[in-house]
Amino acid sequence: MRFMTWFVRIAGCYNASAIVVFLTPGAPEAVGLRMPDAQFWVWLPALVGLFAGVVLVLSSVDLRRFGAFPYWNGIVRLVFVVVVFALDLPEQAGAFVTVLAIGDLPLALVAIFGLPRVLRCSHSDLLRNRLHPIGAAV
Repeated sequence: MRFMTWFVRIAGCYNASAIVVFLTPGAPEAVGLRMPDAQFWVWLPALVGLFAGVVLVLSSVDLRRFGAFPYWNGIVRLVFVVVVFALDLPEQAGAFVTVLAIGDLPLALVAIFGLPRVLRCSHSDLLRNRLHPIGAAV
């Protein structure tokens, strides 16, 4: 359980770092991102990353209660990986998107397959947020 708690916490910090990369002048270009003209498209991924990071860090405090959040975050990460390569996003946004997708793949797989093991519940339980503390009557 301790590993998964730290794993979710680190994944949250990784997500929250998006705000630094997107909003630090020159940082996106330095890592190979092609920035859009409209600032809305710069702020949106930064704030979405920050929100997901906050949710993951808060969820890591009590995975038995809030384990569905990192589980769903793993599914979202996996969808992102598929979309990056299916839509050839590196061609549109820059090669760094490939790095993000490759980095998100293990985070997604560990969350999706690790949380059910650690929490001793089914994928269905996590999908539906039907988690029960160990020892509780079901």
